[in-house]
Amino acid sequence: MSLLEVQDLSVVYEPRGAEPTYAVKNASFSLERGEFVGLVGESGSGKSTLGFAVTRLAKAPARISEGKILFDGRDIAGMAEEELRTQRQGGFAMVLQSGMNALNPVRSIRKHFGDIFAAHGHVPKAKRLQRAYELVEKVELPRTVLDRFPGELSGGMRQRVSIALALSLEPQLMVFDEPTTALDVLVQHAVMGTIRDLQKTENFTALLISHDLGIVLESTSRVMVMSEGVIVEDGTSQQILQAPKHEYTQMLLSHYADPRAEVVEVPGLVVRGGSIETTGTSSVAAAHGATPAHGATEGGAAAPTAGGASGSRRRAGRVADKAVVVSDVSKVYPPPRRGQDPVTAVDHVSFTLEPGQSMALVGASGSGKSTLAKLITGVERPTSGEVHFGDARVDKLRRGGLKNLRREVQMVFQDPYSALNPLHSVEYTLMRPVVNYTGLKGTAARTRVLELLETVGLTPVEQFAAKLPHQLSGGQRQRVVIARALACDPQVIIADEPVSMLDVSLRAGVLALLDDLRATFGVSMLYITHDLLSARLVTDQIMVLNSGRVVESGNTAQVLRFPEDSYTMELLDAIPQPARAGEGR
Repeated sequence: MSLLEVQDLSVVYEPRGAEPTYAVKNASFSLERGEFVGLVGESGSGKSTLGFAVTRLAKAPARISEGKILFDGRDIAGMAEEELRTQRQGGFAMVLQSGMNALNPVRSIRKHFGDIFAAHGHVPKAKRLQRAYELVEKVELPRTVLDRFPGELSGGMRQRVSIALALSLEPQLMVFDEPTTALDVLVQHAVMGTIRDLQKTENFTALLISHDLGIVLESTSRVMVMSEGVIVEDGTSQQILQAPKHEYTQMLLSHYADPRAEVVEVPGLVVRGGSIETTGTSSVAAAHGATPAHGATEGGAAAPTAGGASGSRRRAGRVADKAVVVSDVSKVYPPPRRGQDPVTAVDHVSFTLEPGQSMALVGASGSGKSTLAKLITGVERPTSGEVHFGDARVDKLRRGGLKNLRREVQMVFQDPYSALNPLHSVEYTLMRPVVNYTGLKGTAARTRVLELLETVGLTPVEQFAAKLPHQLSGGQRQRVVIARALACDPQVIIADEPVSMLDVSLRAGVLALLDDLRATFGVSMLYITHDLLSARLVTDQIMVLNSGRVVESGNTAQVLRFPEDSYTMELLDAIPQPARAGEGR
């Protein structure tokens, strides 16, 4: 008998005043004891809804409309809540996508464990602390984590806590819903290693839900592919990799590439510079940072500048002619707690971003990437060193100077869901910077808004102008964020992890848009990411940060193909690769 057998399961969303939507349609599959299975699909495919349904965590307006969920031979689809609570102990558990949202921010980790033990009564009071110690150690956390609050933990630590809490029920089935989303590649690699090890040692059945086919193929022995509420393909990892049958599976696979390859190809995106020479090595940064060779593309040609053909299309004849110069900059924050040491976020970094150049700034979480962005935009001031934009000393600017700077230097933020005010229409969101920075008003300002929407590919423009953020997909929201950054016709765009929260099919479109805008309008782009593939696709130069220091820099393709620093090699080795299908098992 299978541990879990799902028969013709359908889940419908029935919001008040709206038409019902079927998120899962006649899904049928089974999970054997001890099996590690992946469920992959993009946002809106129904995969998370299916995960919530089989663990009976789906809430209104979601409803199981038909079908059976047989867990260990018992149908739990219509089981009463009290009986279901009893079934969860020793039965099934779910690890949610966001560790921060899954944990109560005002309760310590110790109290989280206490709440679960008290609710299920399976651990005697006298043994609860020792059991909590055992669980956090199983997920490779120190015992001291029990006395901390969720906000004091990193994303990876919070996710490990969530796994430990789920393990406290001693489940036979564990469902992991996007457990590594928004984690950097090193933390993602470590968390997935922990999950794989636990699945073997604890011998539970695992269902890994993810939009990242690379992670799923690398970690699981079998993969189910879901699209528009339907499981369109089900096979072993090797079968899915080598002979995908459904066109949707083929599309997902086509968007993966190895950034170390001589030639990188991704549908919908012309890779900058094509291939490179197979001789030569990357340059290692000096101890106090490095200044990359400016204006070089992968093929060695000069990067497009604002004065050339690519810059001639800038609005009102403006020319991008100012470089961003970061000179021996450090940023030290006070100790987070009494008795602790100060935190050095940026440590003697130097580089120059030339007009029209695209540069990647890569590294794991905590490496100092976003802090550097704050220093360049004047949001933070360096502890030492200087930041210049043209003739302006950024770290000395005040009100009027900062307003002028922000007309020229704009940010594209990581999370398109929180970057937009949910109460404001797209037109209002874009109108504010147009009015504030360009002086346009009335009909002229609205015409500029419509031009921006057309520039980022949101057509018909009148229709998108009237929409609210929740009426847009993730990719469409990110295009609005990019349009807002372009509204004041900046010379520099700082893109901070702009595609980390998007599906693979949307990433190529957003990356292609950023690269096209950079070339068309001659803007400089500092592309901040932990995704080395996207860095390879759209940047000429790269800097690798580790603990606030530049450890390696140079031509993007050269550095990624011939890394010299061990940290760069570690980042590259941690990238999920579909070609390693089934190796995690």
